[in-house]
Amino acid sequence: MDTPRKMDTPRKILEELRQVFTKIAGKDQSIDRSEFKKALGLKDEYFAERMFSLFDNDRTGIIDSEEFLKTVEELVFTTEEEKLKFAYQLHDINGDGAIEKDEVSHLIVASLNENNLNFPPEQVTALVDILFLEADTDKSGEISFEEFKGLIEKHPDLLEAMAVSPVSWLKPRKPDDAIPVVPKKRSRKSYIKHYIQNNWIKIAFLSLYLIANLLLFFWAADRYADQGANLYVQIARGCGAALNFNGALILIPMLRHFMTWLRKTSINNYLPIDEGIEFHKLVGQFMFGFAIAHTIAHFLNYTTLPVPFAQSLFETKAGLSGFLLLLVFAIMWVTAQAPIRKGGKFALFYTAHMLYVVWFVLALVHGPVFWQWVLVPVLGFAIEQVIRARNTKDPAYVVNASLLPSKVLGLEIARPQSFHYQPGDYVFVKCPSLSKYEWHPFTISSAPEMQDVLSVHIRSAGSWTGKLYQLFREQHEQWIRSGSSKYEPGVLVHLDGPYGTPSTHIFESKYAILIGAGIGVTPFASILKSMLYRSQHGSSGMRLQKVHFFWLNREQKAFEWFVELLSRIEAQDTNDLFDINLYLTGAQQKSDMKSSTLFVAMDLMHAQTQVDLITGLKSRTQTGRPDWDKIFRDIAQQHAPDKVDVYFCGPPGLSLQLRHLCHKYGFGYRKENF
Repeated sequence: MDTPRKMDTPRKILEELRQVFTKIAGKDQSIDRSEFKKALGLKDEYFAERMFSLFDNDRTGIIDSEEFLKTVEELVFTTEEEKLKFAYQLHDINGDGAIEKDEVSHLIVASLNENNLNFPPEQVTALVDILFLEADTDKSGEISFEEFKGLIEKHPDLLEAMAVSPVSWLKPRKPDDAIPVVPKKRSRKSYIKHYIQNNWIKIAFLSLYLIANLLLFFWAADRYADQGANLYVQIARGCGAALNFNGALILIPMLRHFMTWLRKTSINNYLPIDEGIEFHKLVGQFMFGFAIAHTIAHFLNYTTLPVPFAQSLFETKAGLSGFLLLLVFAIMWVTAQAPIRKGGKFALFYTAHMLYVVWFVLALVHGPVFWQWVLVPVLGFAIEQVIRARNTKDPAYVVNASLLPSKVLGLEIARPQSFHYQPGDYVFVKCPSLSKYEWHPFTISSAPEMQDVLSVHIRSAGSWTGKLYQLFREQHEQWIRSGSSKYEPGVLVHLDGPYGTPSTHIFESKYAILIGAGIGVTPFASILKSMLYRSQHGSSGMRLQKVHFFWLNREQKAFEWFVELLSRIEAQDTNDLFDINLYLTGAQQKSDMKSSTLFVAMDLMHAQTQVDLITGLKSRTQTGRPDWDKIFRDIAQQHAPDKVDVYFCGPPGLSLQLRHLCHKYGFGYRKENF
C-alpha cells in the first residue's frame, strides 16, 4: 500500500479514511475480520489480527464507525514515539512488554508470506539470531522498547517505515498507482529534441513512406480526373495505386535473412530495421484502410452505372476478384489483431495468415499493373523461402530439457554445424510431434562461443507453448519412473534462423543498460555470456566499458532461470564490467512497516555473509519496483558526457516509461520486437 503523500494534511487523510470505512463496511456499517483483512490486502492472518485488535476496542469482533474513526484519529495525530510504540506492539504478540525470539520468528514468517518469499526454517532461525545479536544489547534474550528504538535508529530506512502512520495501509490507492508512472517532461522543447535525436531515422523513414502514399494517391486520382472519371473512380484508383505500393512493401520486413544481412552493413545506420515487424503491421493497417476505401468507392460508382449492382460486382473479373480480395484480407486482418494473436489463439492467426498466397494471386488477377510492383519483392520472398527450406530440412534434437519455475521450459538443442549466430539472435522452432506447420520464434539464450549446443527458454503462455511444456513434463515424469541415470529426451525439432534483433547493436555501445522483465531476460542471457567470454579473452570487438544489468521478477523462483549464469558472472568478472541489479517486484517496498524488520534482518545477514537469501547471489535483491528516474539520473551522471544505450525486453507499459526516460536523459533506446 502507498504511504500518505507529503501534500496530504491530517484532515484530508481523515476524510479519505471515513470514505474507506463506508466502502468497506457496506450496508451494515460495521467491519468484521475478513472484511478488514481484505481491505488491507493482507495475505497473512498475523498482521490482519494484530491490526484488527487495535481497532476493536470493545473486543466484540466487529469494528463500528465510532471505533474506527477514534482509532484512526489517534494514529493520525500521534507522535513519532507513539508510532514506534505501535510498531513495537506488532512484534510483542503476548503484550508482556518484551519481544522474545519466537515472536520475532513469527513476525518474519508472516512477512515472508506477505512477500511471497519462501525461506527454509534454518534461514528463518539465522535471521532471528542475527537480529537479536544486533538489537539485544544487554544480552537478556529479550528486546525492550528502548533496544527496539535503538535498532531502528541505526537503520534510516527502518526508521522511516516505522514512523509512517499505520493508517497508511488503509489509504485508498489512486488509479495510477497500479501502472508505471510516466515521468514529467523537463520541457516540450527538450523532449522533442531528445526524441528526434533518438528517432530521426524512423521519423525520416515514416515521413517518406507517408509522402509516397500521398503522392501516389493524388497522382492516380488526378490522372483519372483528366480522363473524365467521376470522384468515386478517382478515389478508387488513388487507393489502388497506394495498394500496389504497399503490397510490395509488406513483404520486405518478412525477408528475415535479408534483414539480418542488412544489420551487418552500413545501411543499418540509415534504416529502422529494428522496427521491421512494427512496420509490417503498420503497412497492413494502411492496406486494409485503403482496401476498404477502394471498395466503397467502387460500390458507389457501381450505383451510377446503367447495369445492376450485382452484375458489376459478381459478373466482372474486377468486381468478383475485388470482392474475394477484401474477404480474404478481412480474415487475415481480424485474426492478426492482438487479442487473437496473443490471446491463446496463435494457431488461428498463423493459419489465417497463410492466406497471403491466395491474396497475392487474387491481387495479380485484380490489378493489371500489380505484378510490376511486386515482382522484385516476390522474387526476394521466393528466394527467402528456398533458403529457409534448405536450412530447415535437417532435423535437430533436444539433448536436455529443464522444467523451470513459473512454467518455463529450458531446452538444449544439438547445434547444427552450419548454424552460426550472434548474441541476442532468435530462431524459429518447429516441433513436428506437436504441429507440422507451426513455427514459433524464441531468443537463443546460449552464447555463440558454445559450439555443441544452443539453448532456448520458453514460457508456457499459449496453446503451442503449453503443449510443448506438457510434452517434456510427461517425458520427465516417465524418466523419473524409469529410474534411468541419464535423461535423454531426443525430441525432434527443426530450426529456422538465426535472425538478428535490436540487441545485436549492443557491442557497439560504450555504456549499456540491459533491462529484462520476467522471461524478457532471455535475450540478455546469451549477451551476458558472450560479454563475459569476450571480457576474459580480451576480444578486439569489445567496446563496452560498463554494463548495468537489471532483471525484474514478480516471483522469487523466477530468478532460478539464470541464477547460475549470474553467479558465474559475479565470480569471473575480474574487469568489473558488470553491475547486476535484481528486483523482486512482487514483494513490498523496504519502507513498508509489515516487512521492514524482515528486510533489516536480511541486510544484516547479507553484510555478514555476502549472500543474498532470495537468490543466493552476492548482489542484494531489491524489493518493489525500481525508481527508474533516479537510476537513470545516477547512471547519466556516472558516465557523462558519454552516451548510454538502453536495451529492453518486456511489457509495453514499462517500455513506454523507459522510452520517456531515455528521451529525458538523452539515452539511446532499443526494444526487442519480433
